[in-house]
Amino acid sequence: MRRCLILLIFGASFLAHAQEQWMMKGYVKGLSAMQTLGDEGEIALENTLHNRFDVNWYMSDKFTFTVGMRNRIIVGNNVTLIPGYGDYIARDNGYFDLSWLWAETDSWIGVTQLDRLMLDFTTGNLQITLGRQRINWGQTFVWNPNDLFNTYSYFDFDYEERPGSDALRIQYYLGMSSKLELSTSLNSDKKLTSVGLYRFNTGGYDLQFLGGIYTETDYVLGGGWSGSIKGGGFSGEITYFHPMDREEDPDSEVTATIHYDYTFRSSLNLQFEALYNGFGQEDLASGIGDLVFQDLSPKNLFPTQLAFFGSGAYDVTPLFRVMLAGIYGPEGNFYYVGPTLIYSLSNTMELTGVGQFYSSDEVFDENGEPLITTGAALFVRFKWSF
Repeated sequence: MRRCLILLIFGASFLAHAQEQWMMKGYVKGLSAMQTLGDEGEIALENTLHNRFDVNWYMSDKFTFTVGMRNRIIVGNNVTLIPGYGDYIARDNGYFDLSWLWAETDSWIGVTQLDRLMLDFTTGNLQITLGRQRINWGQTFVWNPNDLFNTYSYFDFDYEERPGSDALRIQYYLGMSSKLELSTSLNSDKKLTSVGLYRFNTGGYDLQFLGGIYTETDYVLGGGWSGSIKGGGFSGEITYFHPMDREEDPDSEVTATIHYDYTFRSSLNLQFEALYNGFGQEDLASGIGDLVFQDLSPKNLFPTQLAFFGSGAYDVTPLFRVMLAGIYGPEGNFYYVGPTLIYSLSNTMELTGVGQFYSSDEVFDENGEPLITTGAALFVRFKWSF
């Protein structure tokens, strides 16, 4: 089925090209990574060749067909060191499995994934989108309690497009800055999420309120805002989860974030964000494995109950940008430091270096053996966009 879909996509692209009613963009990236976990952990080396195509076929003035495909070849000893690494990389959380692990050896894997495959219909103020798509309701930068359909990891910097979900999205625009929306999706466990949203603008602020059902486990209510204070961006989100089965899960929880960012005339940009996670742990009982292999969801945005983020970015020249980010979680005394250097070689080529360092308090397993509580990684990436 996956091979047929891929052939269908390329066939549609050629047909669209013939009709001159299409647009295609994408990139090729080469990413080299060196990672280690623990003070004496084995160094993992990994090289990834990553190609992406995004195709829009404007079938008529009302219909648009969109495809997003990412292809990756991953070479390195992670393939050997981590059991089931190929299945982990090729995992698909959508109702349809649109990932294809087409090569798997002891030293390299090849995987193709469709994270966008949707048909969009627009007439007047009504817009209906069916298929794999990104439904982005987040208002803050790092953690998004309102993003009930497409949770993503801040640490996965190499996936700018973010994942999609298999959904039906109905939007009705009430004006330039207000709309009603109903979105319904099915995940890989065949569980339904169906949530309505109302967004509008008042007093210079974009406000939104939402409510519905999340994965057939919780009723959800929430809201968010984005605006400005003293020339800086000010935003936040909050979502309340009420279990549908009170006997199995008696506790309701709240997850909330607040964010502020400010850009000075010198180009220096500062960002600050705080998270309250009602589902968080009182300590990192599994070490940083809770973070590295975290199963992300709106109910599991971060392992700790509280987390604080800060970053600074500065344009040394119009082509050279430096950034430094940090995260601190009081539970388990977790902290993260991540420097980034970005150099634009041309309008279409970019060279990036990223460092990541993690640490938390020492913890032990049930047998008294120490768990991994530190980790470091260095990434170098070249990207060519077309």
